[in-house]
Order: sequence, then C-alpha cells, then structure tokens
Amino acid sequence: MEALANGVKQRDILRGKLHRLSPLLDSLLGTWSDYAGARKEELTIQAEHYRNEQDALQNDQRSSTQEMMRLEREITGTQRWLGELSVLKHRFALVDDVKVLEQQLLAAKDAHDELAGALAQSRQFSAEDLEERLRDLEKRLKSVKQQLDHADNNSYARLREEFSQQDVERLMRLFNSALFSLPLGEHGIALDDNGEWVKSVELILDGFKGERFEVPGLSIDISHIEPPALQALADRAALRDQKERLEKELKQLKTQAAVAADRAASKTQTEALYQQVLDAQKALEDFRRAQTLSAEEGEKLEQLAQMEAAQDELKRSSDAFTERVQQLSAKLQLVGRQIADMEAKQRTLDDALRRRQLLPADLPFGTPFMDPVDDSMDNLLPLLNDYQDSWQGLQRVDGQIEALYAQVRLKGVAKFDSEDDVERRLQLLINAYAHRTDEALTLGKARRAAVTDIARTLRNIRSDYDSLEHQLALFNREINKRQVSNLQSFRIVLAPNKEALKHIDQIIHSAGQYEEGETLSVFDLSQSAEQDNKNEEAKEYLARLVAANHNQLGLKDLFELAFEITKVNGQPVIHTDIDGAASNGTTMTIKALTNMYLLLHLMDRDQAGRIRLPYYLDEAADIDERNQAALLETSLQLGFVPILASVKPQVSAQVAIDLEGGSGPNGIYIDEADWKFIRRHDQVKAVLNAEPEAEAELDEV
Repeated sequence: MEALANGVKQRDILRGKLHRLSPLLDSLLGTWSDYAGARKEELTIQAEHYRNEQDALQNDQRSSTQEMMRLEREITGTQRWLGELSVLKHRFALVDDVKVLEQQLLAAKDAHDELAGALAQSRQFSAEDLEERLRDLEKRLKSVKQQLDHADNNSYARLREEFSQQDVERLMRLFNSALFSLPLGEHGIALDDNGEWVKSVELILDGFKGERFEVPGLSIDISHIEPPALQALADRAALRDQKERLEKELKQLKTQAAVAADRAASKTQTEALYQQVLDAQKALEDFRRAQTLSAEEGEKLEQLAQMEAAQDELKRSSDAFTERVQQLSAKLQLVGRQIADMEAKQRTLDDALRRRQLLPADLPFGTPFMDPVDDSMDNLLPLLNDYQDSWQGLQRVDGQIEALYAQVRLKGVAKFDSEDDVERRLQLLINAYAHRTDEALTLGKARRAAVTDIARTLRNIRSDYDSLEHQLALFNREINKRQVSNLQSFRIVLAPNKEALKHIDQIIHSAGQYEEGETLSVFDLSQSAEQDNKNEEAKEYLARLVAANHNQLGLKDLFELAFEITKVNGQPVIHTDIDGAASNGTTMTIKALTNMYLLLHLMDRDQAGRIRLPYYLDEAADIDERNQAALLETSLQLGFVPILASVKPQVSAQVAIDLEGGSGPNGIYIDEADWKFIRRHDQVKAVLNAEPEAEAELDEV
C-alpha cells in the first residue's frame, strides 16, 4: 500500500509535468520549423553562390594552367636548345676554323678509301705477285730519287737559291747552257763555303745594263738570245711527279700486302676508319650547327627570360587562385556541415516526434509542475526527450499501480471495487490505508472471507490433479500389457509442483476449518493467529505464481509431464523429452500406442466399439518387424487400423496399393480394385504343404 501510495503520488507529479511541457513543445516545434526552413534556404543559397564562384575560378585556373603548361613546354624546349648549344660550345672550344674539321674529314676519307681500295684489290693478286711488284717499285723509286737528287744538286738550282729568275736567265744568255747543268762538286762546279762565289757572280751581274752586257772594253747585245730551256729543269718536275706517284703506288702495294696478310683485321680496320669518317662528318655538321645556334643564342636567352617572367607571374596568379578556391571550399564545407547538422537534428527530432505520445484529452492534470523550464530553441531536443521519458515513466508507474492494486485485491482488499471511477477508487483506498489502524479488524475478517472464496477454486484444481493421477495410472497399466521393443516398461508420470500443492492444501484445509466451525466463527480472529500466518504465506506464494503465469492459475501449473522408461534388466530412467529416450523406431511405437490409448480415454466407449479409426504412420521402416507386429495387433484390438508408409518393403504388410496405377490428370483415385493382398513366403509355403497332406487323407478315406 505504501508503494501504491507513492506510485499514485509519482503519477500525479508526472502528469503535471507532461501538461506543463506539452504546450511548450508545440510552440518550440513551430518556431523550429520556421527557423529551420528559412535557415536551410539561406544556407542553400550561400552554398550555390560559393559553388558558382568556385566553378568560375576553377575555369579561370584551368586556362591559367593550360598557359603554364604551354610555357613550361616552351621553356623546357628552350633550355634543351641552350643545353645543346652549351654542349656543342664545350665540345668545339678548341676549334677556331671549320677548315680543321674539313681537313680531318678529308684525311679520314682518304685513309678509309685507301684501305678499302687495297682490300678490294688484294683479292686480285697473290702474296707472291705483291712481293714481286713491291721489289720492282722499290728499285724504280730508288733510281728516281737518285736522279732527282742529281737534278736538285746542280749549278742552276744553286743560283736560283741565291738570285732571282731574271738574273739567272741573263747569265744563261751569256754563258753556255751546259754550264748550268753541271753538278756541284769536284766533277762539276765547286763553290766555296764562305759565300765568296756569290760576290763574284754579283760582279758579273753588275755588268748587265738592260739587254746588254758591258764590261770595260766589251759590250754584248743579248736581246736576241733566248735563255735555254734546260732539260734538267723539265726532268726534275717529271722526276718529282714520278717520285710521288711511285711512293703512292708503293704505299698502296704495302697496304695491299698488309691487307692480304690479314683480311679480317683489315676489314675491321676499314669499318673503324668508316666510323671515323662518320664521326668526322658528324663533328663537322655539329660544328656548323653550333655556329648556326650561336647566332640565335641571344634571341633565345631573351625569349627564355620573358617566358620565365611570364611563368612566375602565372604561378603567383595560380597561387592566389588556389588560395581563393581553398577559401571557397572551406566555406562550402562549413555551409555543408551546417546543413548536415540541421538535417541530422531534424531527423533526430522527427524520430523523437514519431515516438512522442500526445497527451490524451482526458488525462488528469495531476500536481502542477512548478520547476523552471528552459524553453529556448537549443533546448528543444532535450526537452522533447524529457517529455518522452516522462511519458514512459508515467506508463511504467501506471503499470506498477495496476500491479500493486491487483496484489492488494489478492490479499482480500476489495472494499472499493464498487467505485466506477478508478482514480477515486485508488484515492479512497489510499485514504483508507492511511487510517488502517481503525480498519485492521475489518481487513482481518476480509482475509478470512477471501480464504474461503479462493478455496473453492483451488478445490476444483486439486480435484482435477487427483483425477489426472488416477487416469495416468489406468493408462500406464493398459500400455504396459505388451512389451515394446527392448523396454520392460513405459510410464507417463507426473512431476508435481510440491510447493504449490502444499500451499493449495493449506488454503483448502483452512477453508474447511472455517466452514466446519472449528474456529467457532469465520470472524473470530483471536482463535487462529498461527493459521492466519500460514494462510498469508500460502496466498503470497500463490499470488507470485499467478503473476508469473499472466494472472492465471490452472492444472498445468501444478506439474510437468515426464516419461519413465525401464529397459529389460535395467533401471527406470526419467526423460522430459520422449524423442531422445530410445531409438527412433521404439520412440515411434511408444508415440503411436500413447496416442491410441489417449484417444480411447477421450472417446465414448460405446462409440469406440462400433467403428475402427484409421491412422497414418510415416517412415514405418524405422520400426523393426517384432514391434510392427505388436503395433498392428494392439491397434486392431483397440479399434484402430494402421496405415504404415515407407519407401522400403514392409514384412508386416498385408495389402499393397499401387498409387501410380490410380494416378490421373485429376489426381489419384483408388478403389478396392487397386488393392493387392500379400502374404509372407513362409505362410504361403505352409499352406501349399498342407494341401497335399489333406488330399492324401481324402484318398485314404
């Protein structure tokens, strides 16, 4: 009762709080709806503005990026151009004139052509022929050299070394031409080493006056005398040409001889010389390219400086673009988070609103809630949760009040049940409890009266329990008349709820005493205080049992069924589940027998004797032959006809029905024509053996 009174008080407080919060929530929800709509629209417009500005900046940045990429490519190309020029300059730093490279190219070509020609001609001559030609050329070259030495060592040559051509021609007009062909030396013209002969010749030359030679007492006109063309001079030029030709031919022959000695090495050398030609040609081309590039170097450097300046400007502009885009992205993220926060808050509010219970129109106002309430919009969700928690708390308190009131009634307090208004009934009850000292006597008498009232119901339940025990004893006797499989006995037993039966018996016993007058009067409280304590204990136990069974108490709450199985030469074993008690076949047999006996107990005996009831048993192959025979026999004796189904042949079968034979488009139709009566082979043999014996007996008769 104290808990009930506290519950009613708590309920009034919660009701007052709910009535205070409900209008505040309605007002705040309206304000939030207007604010959220306007704020979300504002944020959406901001986000669209930032997004458009960001797109415009990104488009500009893409154009700048393309220009930067173009400049980067041009700068890279120019730097590559300058790098190439620098390499060429460093490479030809020591070359001042292109003629040097041209001479190197010509020399490389001559060396290659000479060796290549020698390699080609070496295939036409043998080594012996080449040696013979070499010896001949060496002899000829030696002779030509001797002749050339003689031609170069005569008086004319010596005079030409000291005097001009005109002076020498004058002397040749004056003197015998043979004089100029004489060799220098003992067998020709001897000249002193100190140069006095030159002075002597100069004295002679001093006598020439134009076309005349004059000395004291002598004047010679030499204008009509032509200077002789010395054969030695022509021979000397021819000898030089012959010498050069023979030397060149000798060199070629030596090269051919060397090539003939090792053609593979010569071929390799030819290839190397050809590569030198290519290298020299490439060097010449590179030098000429370096000269061409050098002419453009200044212009390229100026272009590079301009492009680098433009690139730096674009980079600074790009950095500014990037910074601005990042700022816009940050603003967009901020706006997006704000929108997401509002949407999340709205979803949370929607979820809370779906769970919100509106106050019933007839909900009492309860105790006024006077605590201060924060009705700001930031406190909307906590306020809504507080409202929902208060509502759920009210529901719990209502349930507790109902349960407590039920317990009070079970204890016999029903004084105010005639009051239709539940609220007033509870209030009257609480007020009465507050004045319980005056009503103690009345409540005690009510408890006695409640005992007698409850006892009538408990007697019926107890009687049903005793009847069930008796019926189970009859059932167990019937079912154990035949042995099932390897079981000595099978019994269905009751596992009683001894504590519940004890308290039920206590209530029934006390009520019997009251009704029989053992306590003189139902309202004589002074005579049975100990009995009242036992009754109170019994009622509290039964009240808990009733509450645990959804406020009901029946026969099923006083026991649990169990199965006692005793195998042959074994001990009884109790099972709460029949499926795991024995093998599958044995379990099926037990279930079939149990169901038949239970049906017989439920049926009218007269009706059961007039008809036979069919029953269907699937997977009959799990039951062995002996149990099948016992099951069939028992079934027929009890008035049942078993139909055993199995995909395997059954020894105990007497009729086989062909289901496929009766199948048609409209289903399966079977009549007696589809029955096939069958018998065991040993039974057929016994019948066949009995017939000849009977005929023999007739013949004797």
